[in-house]
Amino acid sequence: MGLLDVSVLGLYFAAVLAVGLWTGRVERNTQDYFLGGRRQHWLLAGVSIIATEISALTYVAVPADSFRGDCNYLQMYFGSFVGRMLIVFLLLPAFYGGSVTTVYEYLGQRFGPRTRTTAALMFFFSRVLGSGIRLLAGSSALAVVFGWPLECVVVGSAGVAVIYASAGGIKAILWTDLLQAIIFLGAAAAAVGFLFSATPGSWTDTLSDAHASGKFHVFTWSLHPNNEKSFWVLFSHTVVMNMAAMGCDQDLTQRMLTCRDLRQGQKSLIFNAFVTFPIVCLFLLIGVLLFAYYQSRPEEPLPGMVVKTKDLVFPWFIATVMPNGLRGLLVTAIFAASMSSLASAVGALSSSAVTDFYRPLSRWRGFGATRSESHFLAAGRMFSCLFGLLLILVALAFAGRDELLWEAFKLPSLLFGGMLGVFLLGVTTRNRGNDRANPAYMLTSVVLLVALRWLQERHQTIYIAWPWWVVIGTAWTFGWGLCGRTKMPK
Repeated sequence: MGLLDVSVLGLYFAAVLAVGLWTGRVERNTQDYFLGGRRQHWLLAGVSIIATEISALTYVAVPADSFRGDCNYLQMYFGSFVGRMLIVFLLLPAFYGGSVTTVYEYLGQRFGPRTRTTAALMFFFSRVLGSGIRLLAGSSALAVVFGWPLECVVVGSAGVAVIYASAGGIKAILWTDLLQAIIFLGAAAAAVGFLFSATPGSWTDTLSDAHASGKFHVFTWSLHPNNEKSFWVLFSHTVVMNMAAMGCDQDLTQRMLTCRDLRQGQKSLIFNAFVTFPIVCLFLLIGVLLFAYYQSRPEEPLPGMVVKTKDLVFPWFIATVMPNGLRGLLVTAIFAASMSSLASAVGALSSSAVTDFYRPLSRWRGFGATRSESHFLAAGRMFSCLFGLLLILVALAFAGRDELLWEAFKLPSLLFGGMLGVFLLGVTTRNRGNDRANPAYMLTSVVLLVALRWLQERHQTIYIAWPWWVVIGTAWTFGWGLCGRTKMPK
């Protein structure tokens, strides 16, 4: 990296710290810290959701997916749109009706403390796992391509994110997300423009050649239930998975809860649902254009490490082909995508730790009445730092894994089904579900799916495609929950 590239990166780190610390400088209580006082604009919340979703994993792995294959990944958008609309009209009214700080508080109101605690613990595990993988995706790509130590990249990007997230809370996260979204979307658009200019021939020739190579193939209409690329399989998966990831995961739902009322929270997610489509197309187009570029330049073969680990193709292009300045902007964009997702995860994990565990435990032990809001605010900052450290450790533990995009989908699928099943039970029934039995149904859904995956890895005759895992987990928990009658918590 040249001096201009380093200057761009340094300016970004200074700007994001300044914005984060300034916007979150006044935090009077935990409602300010975790929900921004419920006074945030729906558009800011909607952009923040986008920034959280577009992790470094998106920046690195989505272009790699279309580079090595086609645009089949775009099929997942259609189910995700339906899933978001179901959240808007099914789950959000329940959360706003209960005036909750975390979505797991709603489960406590509807069923009782055991259901709430179990769901929050499952969120901890799934969020730490998923966010750790996303942190690794961007860090490992930059470390390998530029020859930087992986540990330094992980700690550096995570450390800055934890500083402003722990100091300023959700307001700092929202406003830095806005800055980061502008950076990584602008950088992605600049990359598309540069790829068109760097590939021989006109842009119409480039797109025609890519089309002839099958790169714009999207839909697979196979009716086979175990075809992982089939539209119907992925549609079923993404409807359920998006309801779970955006409606039962505090990380993303927290943004919607910062708005002043239900209508504003709904508008933030509806905005997100429509804007996501062109963004996904943008990153898939980068992969298609990378394919066209390297096809047109056989004199520039990809090195062995990139051929073996195709998730590195876009970072390799950034490092070896892009000019100074633009290279720095793209590297900055990967850092921005990584940090936005990590900061939001830290904020969500901290909010759940304080709201769902620390504060209730203090009341149970008789100390809650004597502890001030400033004490719980300090606890929130402490938990933010602890979870930041934990995410760093998880990222380093997964180092060396290939195709992280699909791994990030598969692993949370084992947990999200059990969580969504009990949330759906709460919002679609009045007297079904039992606080003693619900945790057992949620946990046995995980055991069932883990056992299924273990069997599939050892017995080729037993196979259920991974997109069905979250559907099975949801149906299992919801179905068993219907058998029990609710006893309202005291």
